Amino acid sequence: MNDVAPTLNTPAVHPTYVKLLCMTMRNRGEDPDIAIQAAGLGSWKELAGRDALVEQQAVDRFIQASLQMTGRPALALELGAAIQISAHGPMGYAAAASKDLRQALQSAVRYAPIRHALLRFRLRDTANGAAFEMFERLDMGESREFVCAVLFVVFLRLMESVVGHPLDTIDVDLPFPEPTWRGEIEREFRGRLRFNAPRLAFHINNDLLERPCITADLLAHEKACLECERLMAHASTASMAQRVRELLMGRDGQFPTLSAAARFFSVSSSTLIRRLKEEGTSFQDLLDELRKERALWYLTHTQLTVEDIASRLGYLDTTNFSRTFRRWFGTTPGEARRRTGESGGDR
Repeated sequence: MNDVAPTLNTPAVHPTYVKLLCMTMRNRGEDPDIAIQAAGLGSWKELAGRDALVEQQAVDRFIQASLQMTGRPALALELGAAIQISAHGPMGYAAAASKDLRQALQSAVRYAPIRHALLRFRLRDTANGAAFEMFERLDMGESREFVCAVLFVVFLRLMESVVGHPLDTIDVDLPFPEPTWRGEIEREFRGRLRFNAPRLAFHINNDLLERPCITADLLAHEKACLECERLMAHASTASMAQRVRELLMGRDGQFPTLSAAARFFSVSSSTLIRRLKEEGTSFQDLLDELRKERALWYLTHTQLTVEDIASRLGYLDTTNFSRTFRRWFGTTPGEARRRTGESGGDR
C-alpha cells in the first residue's frame, strides 16, 4: 500500500461501506441522496456505480449528515450489523476460509488497508493470548466514535462467524466515552467493555485464537490471499498517471492544482511533470480526460443543466465549457443531450 502521509482528501474508504450506510438510512425511512449530496458525492446513482475509494473528508461529511438526519447516535451499530463478510471482498473471504481465528485475524491485519487506507491493525501477543488492535493513520475527528463503533460490530461479527458462536470470553476496549446508548452495545456483546481506551482493541485468549474456523477451506484461503496480494501490489506499483487519475476521481468542481497534487504525492511539481511525461501524459491531459468522461455521463444520465455540469467540472464560464465540449465531441452539450433522448438512452 502507498504509505505517503495521508490527508483528509486521501481516497481511503471502499465505497461499499458508504453504500451500505445508504441502505441503513433507507431502512430507517430516510432519503440517502440528501446525505450523499451534502458529502459532495453526487447522487445515489453515481455512488452506486462507483468503485474508486472515497475521500475521508467526504465520508466524514456523509456520516455527520446521516447522524443528523436519523437523530440516532447508535446508527453505527446498525451499519456494523449490516456489513456481512462478503462486503469486505477478498479480505473477507480470506478470513472466513482461514484455518482458525488467529489466521483470520492475521488476514485482517495484512489486508484491511485494501478496504480502508487510513486504518492499520495489529495482532499483539499478550500473556494469555493476543490483542487485536486498530491504529489510525489520521485523526478521524468527529467521525471517530462512529467509525470505531462500526468496526467494533464488524470484527465482532467476523470473529463470531469464524468460530460459530457468540464471543462472551473476550474483553473489548472502545476509544470513546461511555455513551448514553451503552445498552444497545451490550445487546450486541456479552463480554466485558472498557471505555475511554486509547484505541479499539479486542483481547482474546489462546483457546479462542486456536479455535478452528467452521468455514475453513485451504484452497479458498490461498486463492483469496493471492487476490488480496494482487490488489496490494497494484496499489504500491501503480503508475504515477494511475495514481493521479485516482486522486482526481470523485472531486467534481474541486479538482486539485498541479502543485497541490505534487504535495499530495510528496514530490515537487517539476518531478510530477517529469514522471507523467515519461509515462506519455500530463496533469492537464489526465484532468481533461476525466472532465470529458464526466461531461458526457452527466449529459446522458442526469437532468442537470449545462450550467450545473460546467460548475461540477470546475468551469467558471459555461461558454468555455461548451466550446471545450464541441472540441471533444464535435457538437454542443445541448445537441448531445437531444441526440441521446432521441435514441432512447438512459437520461
